[in-house]
Amino acid sequence: MKLSDIGEFRVISSIRSDLKDFQKEVIVGIGDDTAAIEVSGKKLLLFTSDSLVEDVHFKWDYTSSFQVGWKALVVSISDVAAVGGNPTHCLVSLALPSDTERNLVREVYRGLKKAASKYRVGIVGGDTVRAPSFIITVSLLGEVKRENIVLRSGAKPGDLIYVTGQLGSSGAGLACLKAPNGKVKPKIRQFLIKKHLIPSPRLVEGQKIASSQIATSMIDLSDGLASDLHRLTEESKVGAVLWEDEFPTAPATEQFAKVMGKSLLEWILYGGEDYELLFTVPPNKKEKLKQTLGFPHTLIGEIVDRDQGIYLKKRGGNRTKIEDGGYNHFSASTK
Repeated sequence: MKLSDIGEFRVISSIRSDLKDFQKEVIVGIGDDTAAIEVSGKKLLLFTSDSLVEDVHFKWDYTSSFQVGWKALVVSISDVAAVGGNPTHCLVSLALPSDTERNLVREVYRGLKKAASKYRVGIVGGDTVRAPSFIITVSLLGEVKRENIVLRSGAKPGDLIYVTGQLGSSGAGLACLKAPNGKVKPKIRQFLIKKHLIPSPRLVEGQKIASSQIATSMIDLSDGLASDLHRLTEESKVGAVLWEDEFPTAPATEQFAKVMGKSLLEWILYGGEDYELLFTVPPNKKEKLKQTLGFPHTLIGEIVDRDQGIYLKKRGGNRTKIEDGGYNHFSASTK
């Protein structure tokens, strides 16, 4: 059986099952945004890794070397943000064709250094090897107080579903890049493209959610709202309903969808790479949430019993099943 027949997440599930005997000393292992390892009584060590591959995650046609370096680090920072942690140090490994220009590597590291400076991450080593195409892998360490860590697995029926920021802008930005002649105002195009190529992980927001101890679960939206909601509900063994009327979107995303005749809902659910945080909160902590969080967040749904599945409540009141979609390495189209 080929990987394209089963998809990325069944591959991960199989690996997770095979490695269960190797995670006995780990507090959090495969199945969450980042691994958590016990190193002291008060804090957990966080460890995560992400790769960007040429012609899979990006194309040089519309991505600069600086942008690749920036994104390579911040996508891992987003994983740390999703458990409420603080990133500390990283290793950077590059796989490069032998004819790669030296300036390209310098620009990649300029992007890495810019992100590392902004989020106070030390770059402490890595590896460089020859390869047929460009690959960058960032392995990131972080830490979180034991009592603050928020996982994917704690959601309960009745919990409210919140999301930070706005949804769908990165998917719209990718559409902009693929349609350079689309009739859209330059300011809208610039806003959306920046959302896709220079994402901003919700690190401060994740830490505040965690330290307030109001969330029962949390995940970052990297593969798409639909896909990541499926991952969270799978780990928590629950179902979910989302309310179409409540999705927060940027005016630029809405305008671009109208101009291009595209589905805004498609970008919201399946566009991916928004790097917002989706988190769940018990209804009795709704007021505390309003008083505690000083950043934009929107109530978009509710956790329900597992047997109800995952569905969308449409504007007219009808319900439709939310399919598990979004970016999938072994079955989705490339960037």
